Order: sequence, then structure tokens, then C-alpha cells
Amino acid sequence: MSSGANFSLAASQPAEADPNARVGSLWTSGRFYVAALLFLNMFINFTDRINLSVGAPAIASDFGWHPGKMGLLFSSYQWTYILFLLLWGWMADRLGTRLINGISVTIWSVAGILTGAATTFGGMLTTRLALGAGEAASFPTSSKVVRQWFPNSERGLATSIFNAGTFAGPAIAAPLVAWLVVKVGWRLSFMVTGGLGFIWVFLWLKFFRIPSHCSWLSGEERDYIAAHTDSRVEATNPPKGTMFRLAARKTMWGLFFTQGCCAYTMLLFLFWLPSYLVQSRHMSIVKAGWFTSVPYILAVPLGLLVGKLSDNSLKVADIKRGKRRTLLVVFILLSGVVLSTNMVANQFALLCLISLSLASISSALSLNIALTSDLVWNPEMVGTAIGILILGGNIFGSLVPIITGYIVKWTGSFDLAFYLAGLLLFLAALISLTMTRTPLNFEDTPT
Repeated sequence: MSSGANFSLAASQPAEADPNARVGSLWTSGRFYVAALLFLNMFINFTDRINLSVGAPAIASDFGWHPGKMGLLFSSYQWTYILFLLLWGWMADRLGTRLINGISVTIWSVAGILTGAATTFGGMLTTRLALGAGEAASFPTSSKVVRQWFPNSERGLATSIFNAGTFAGPAIAAPLVAWLVVKVGWRLSFMVTGGLGFIWVFLWLKFFRIPSHCSWLSGEERDYIAAHTDSRVEATNPPKGTMFRLAARKTMWGLFFTQGCCAYTMLLFLFWLPSYLVQSRHMSIVKAGWFTSVPYILAVPLGLLVGKLSDNSLKVADIKRGKRRTLLVVFILLSGVVLSTNMVANQFALLCLISLSLASISSALSLNIALTSDLVWNPEMVGTAIGILILGGNIFGSLVPIITGYIVKWTGSFDLAFYLAGLLLFLAALISLTMTRTPLNFEDTPT
């Protein structure tokens, strides 16, 4: 498709507006539309993820599968996600985000649709493996786009915008999918949500370019981005041995384990909250869908606010030294209220508690991604670094479905699952405070 698409959204401001003021604000610049595309990528990504979670009671009933077997289905997604994370990050650093996103979203969209056609455990397992492989690209590519398009002063907010899609997706999809499952069955729900990805691929390939090659971007904004970012050509040449050099640093391991411990709680909610509400709180599927959506809705504005706050409160030198860490630890500790989930009987109080925990973990995960980008001083290593980071989240996350499924099978309760999540969050705060204090700078990279 032509890169000369007449996409003049960025130039829609009044003629008398100060162009410097316009291009200097994310909300009134062309960068907003790039952020919106990244948000939609994550929105669709997590919509397709939560589909199985919401439909799980109906699927388990249709096939006669016990919680342990459903846990294996949930977990299978993570197996290929883990395997492909570093590969997608490596490919994004070399082949560019435009191509990689087009390929990966197409893969997961086909897989999502085919899930609705599965008639055996093996068939559904195969589609979940394909879904995980495709969706693994989103975090590495989105983080690389943020580094190319957004100045240091907007990096936290831009990261929060795309990460907001991980919570807005479930917020909207949970009640929508629950309604579809009840009205037309779980199979059609997979086909409907799977089709969304093809719309996104069309928009991405038509409009996305790196700033220097983006014809719909104003000249003023192109110059502004070039002066304030690490914007480079799409295909770059990262230093040799990037993955091994990053993996040799304690800071990278600290970020890795922080992400893992935090992601465990996020994925516990994503995979098991609807089932918990149906089985332990005796809600209908539709009511559980609406109940699930509220914490995700609240997580979106809080995540954006925290991202903006972390940008505004830090100088460039503070950002490069990793000062976002303080806010990160605060929100990790706040999310630890998940420990109290089983101690609350009132449904409204339960909703408030889960909302606080999920909104806080949303902010913590966004801040940890932004912190990683801050600490990796060479922009050509960002895709690989984020791949390693998200790998940590998904190694831990791959354990959530299996561990939780068998906890419920053996104890008949979710209590131990929530206690374990709370313990890991306190461990994450300790790791972040002690292991992420040294920038990931190398002698042959820019400082």
C-alpha cells in the first residue's frame, strides 16, 4: 500500500494554532494516532485472550472438562507466547515493527476464529498455541514504536496508553462475550472477536511508517520527533550478542522477575476471575461478565494518569537513572490487597478490592515497561530487552492456569491462589528496589 496515504489527521488543528504547541503535546499531535493504533492492538490482543476465560464455564460444561484440564488450555497459550517473545523482539529490531505487526496479528486472528470451530481438546489446544505465538509480538513491537515516535517526556504516558488496551479489552469484552455465549453460543463469540484483528492489520499497514517516512505527518512534527527521540530507520543493526549482553546484567534480571511476579496476579484475574465469580460467588455468566469488566474499566484511567505523572515528575537525567522505580514499587504494594479477596463477603466490597488490585497492577506493569526502556540507553536494543522483560511475565504467567486449576481441584477453593499472588507481589517490590538500580548501558552504545 502506498506510503503517501492522505491521512492528514495531525493537521486538523485551527490555522491560527501555534504549531510548536500542537506538535509538542501528544494529545494534539500526529503521535496520538500512533498511540491509538498501539492501544487498539493491545485491546484486540486481550479481547481474544479473555474470550476463553469468559466462555470457560460453558466450554467445560459442553465437553465435560474438569478445572485441571481447562487450566492446561489456559496455560498452553503461554507456552508458545514464551517461545516466540524473544524471536519477535529480535525480528522487530531487524525487520521493523510495521512488517512484524502485520504478520503477527494476522496469525492470531486466524487462530482466534479457528478456536470457535474446534471440536476436540487437541484441536482447541492447537488454536491456543497459534494464538499465543501470534500475540507474543505486541509488547516488543509496541515498546519499540514508543521509542521511535515519542520523546522521553512522553514515554511513560505512551506506554500507559498502549498498556491501557490490555485492560480496556477485557473491560468491554467480558460482558460482550458473556452476552454472546448466552445468546448465540461460545463458538460464534470466538469468530466475532477473531475478526477484529483483520481490521487492525488494514489500518496498520495503510497508515503506519517510521516518522521520517510518514507522509501524513506534518513537517514540524517530523522535525520535533527527530530532535527529541531515537527515531531511526525501521530495519536496524543492533550490537552483536544483544540478548546475551542484556541477560548478563543484574538489572535485566531484576526487571524480568519484577514483571513475572506482577504478571502472575494480572493473569490470575484474566484467566480465572470469571470462573471464580461463577463457582465461588455463585454469579450467573452474564453477571460475572459485567462484574469482571468494572475493575478493567477503572484500570484504564488510573494507568494513564500514573504514566503522565511519572513523565511530568521526572527530569531526563532522572529517567535515565531509573527514577520511575519509586512509583512502580508503590503500585506493586497497593496491588497486594489481592491477599484479602477471600476475606470479603459483600459483593460491592469485593468489587472495590479487586478493582484496586487490578488498577494498581495495571499501573505497575506499565511503569516497569517504561522503566526498562529508560534503563536501556541504546534504542537498537529496546525490542530485545522488552522481549526478555515480557518473557519473565509469561514464564510466571504460564504457571497461573495450571497452579490455580489444580489448587481449585484439590482444595475446592481459590483461597491459596490469591494468597500466592499476594506473596509474589511483595517479592516483586523487594526485587525492584534492590536489583534495578544500574542502567543497561554498554561502552559501544550511546549515552
